[in-house]
Amino acid sequence: ASVTLTSGVSVTITVSPASVSVPTGGAQLFTANTTGAGVSGTGVTWSVNGISGGDSTVGTIAAAGEQNGSPVALYTAPPVPPSPAIVTVTATSTADSSKFGSASVAIVCANANSILPPTASVALGQTQSFTASFCMAAGATVAWDVNGIAGGNSTVGTIAANGADSATYTAPVDLPTANPVTVQAMATPPSGSAATASATITVVSDVTISVVPSAATLSPGQRESFAASVTNTTDARVSWQVNGVPNGNSTLGQICQSGTNPCVAPVGSSTGSVDYLAPSATPPINPVALTATSSADPSQSGSATILIANSSGSAAITVSPPYVFLAPSASMQFVAAVSGAENGGVTWSVSSAVTGQGCAGTACGSVTASGLYVAPSSAPSPNAISLLATSQADPTQSAAATIVLTNGPAIEVLLPSSVMAGAVEGFPLAVQGMNFIEGSGSTASSILVNGVPRTTTCSTANECVTAINPSDVQSAATLTVQVENPGNPAVFSNPVPFVIVPFDISVDTIALSSAAPVAASKNIVVVEPTTEAASSPISVDSIGLLTGGDNCGDQGSPLTITRPSSGTSTVSLCIFGDNLDPTFTYSFTGPAGAPNGSDIGVTASSITGLFPGTIELDLQISSATLPGLRTLFITTLNNDRAVVSGMLEVQ
Repeated sequence: ASVTLTSGVSVTITVSPASVSVPTGGAQLFTANTTGAGVSGTGVTWSVNGISGGDSTVGTIAAAGEQNGSPVALYTAPPVPPSPAIVTVTATSTADSSKFGSASVAIVCANANSILPPTASVALGQTQSFTASFCMAAGATVAWDVNGIAGGNSTVGTIAANGADSATYTAPVDLPTANPVTVQAMATPPSGSAATASATITVVSDVTISVVPSAATLSPGQRESFAASVTNTTDARVSWQVNGVPNGNSTLGQICQSGTNPCVAPVGSSTGSVDYLAPSATPPINPVALTATSSADPSQSGSATILIANSSGSAAITVSPPYVFLAPSASMQFVAAVSGAENGGVTWSVSSAVTGQGCAGTACGSVTASGLYVAPSSAPSPNAISLLATSQADPTQSAAATIVLTNGPAIEVLLPSSVMAGAVEGFPLAVQGMNFIEGSGSTASSILVNGVPRTTTCSTANECVTAINPSDVQSAATLTVQVENPGNPAVFSNPVPFVIVPFDISVDTIALSSAAPVAASKNIVVVEPTTEAASSPISVDSIGLLTGGDNCGDQGSPLTITRPSSGTSTVSLCIFGDNLDPTFTYSFTGPAGAPNGSDIGVTASSITGLFPGTIELDLQISSATLPGLRTLFITTLNNDRAVVSGMLEVQ
């Protein structure tokens, strides 16, 4: 007879969780749940990939007691993922080894393909350690590079391994052109694909640089030795400039290799001292700046100030304002400028402007060390005071300003101060100053022209106006203008010249090029507001395109017009301003060689029905008119001018 022996066990084992991911070196609890009959007890044994208790490659598992009557075990993942990276945890019944349950475990990297620290700032020539971590089987070799260069180089920095997965980076001594740089670690396993990880390094500089001596005063043609002191870098090389010009030039002074005669300029960056050779004449910008720029860090530089003394070797002083009227007890700030001396300080003093007469001591007023003058409470006689600035570097050099103290009228400004001969209309002359008597007639101040009083209106104590007739300005001459205050005796102001210059309207062209960048002996007419303070100023307040005969636009400058493709066309503009008249001359600037200075013809007329002072300008534009910006000049019958810069653009 055949007999089959059975366990008599009818049971099912399940493991929970059934599927899970565990990081390398991490842990996970598993529970074995048994169901069915014929089992005495719930004992199980645990294995990983069929290995009882597992091992260091696939991970280990150990019983951890029971929870709610079910066996529990703790699984610990290996330090690196196995291959394959998914393992099986199995619980097998101790009563019947054919009864078991399993769970699937995926081993993942805790820190996949990384470098610590991921970013760093490293000073020039200093070091930084890095550690790489890769998600791959043990036995991989790690190689390091900087910006793709194995081991780096002196330009971007070097890196050297100091362990299986660590390395030390050394920054370059000069700031790299490409900054920050990238450090990369590449791990290559015995089999399979390589993996990389990178970190970013910013190379920083704490370089400082100074020039010794920091200041000097030299005579024309004199030499002086200068040295650059560079700290916080092993690269002490510098490049030299004078006022930003590499190695200077004959106008600003030259940088020479130490001891070379004639002067030989340094080649590139260098260490040690250099000579500065002063120019043969005082440079246009004085003092000059001698600058040393670090090769290690071009953003860092140091400089010295070099003053080129004038040919006499002494200081030159100017005082501004050079002449002023003040009322008693009034104050005025004066400024002294010193050239030709390293020390720009001055010593201020006051005295009478007339030797042996007038004030002395505090009766002349007082002046502070900064040049603030305070007038005395009463004017001396004579009433002229000298304010003296004496050079502290060269006490033999000084300059003075003259202060006139007066309670009477004083003229400071004429508007206009000059005119062209041949005016055909009268115009107002405004006198500005102090201590005028307001009003008109015998009780107010009056303006005298060549000693003859004119009908005058003084709107304030600081301004009076009279009329200048065409007969006054027919020929070139110089008139004398004074203000008289009524009284017994009358009080007169200082005489002021009013200049009548010969009539001259001419047009010239200044053509500059890279080959001829300078134009000499050119007369330039600068339009200034000579009549702005008078009763009838000339000005342009708005501009626009004129359409429909009387529709005047108000557009911004410049107005844009387009040339016709052939022939000529007329473009109408409108301008509005103060005291504009169609009898004035209206012209646009033009390109070089244009007839009469412009290639745009202009006809002016008044526009009825709009604001007074609105002028229509009809422009004749041809296909030959050159493109570009144009400026409008308005000339009155008396040759006064107003200007609208860049008013028109021809396209």
